[in-house]
Amino acid sequence: MNLIRDELLELIQQPVTQDVVPVEGTYQTRVVPRQDLDDDQIDRYWRLFGKYPNDFAAAVNKLLPKGVRFITYNHLNNLLTYEQG
Repeated sequence: MNLIRDELLELIQQPVTQDVVPVEGTYQTRVVPRQDLDDDQIDRYWRLFGKYPNDFAAAVNKLLPKGVRFITYNHLNNLLTYEQG
């Protein structure tokens, strides 16, 4: 049980993946906070983002839909690299 990761699951917007059109390949996308968060929750998101990069990557990985494989998360540039197909 990872409390930080579990809290981040509530704060991170579901990553936008290319599952609208099933195209194979490797893609990159930015990870952003959910749009319905209040100011305190957004501040919490960015604090956790800065302090816990491994937990952040674990939360992003857990949010990926079935059929999408986590490749890497570049914390400094906030880029998720994933593979579909």
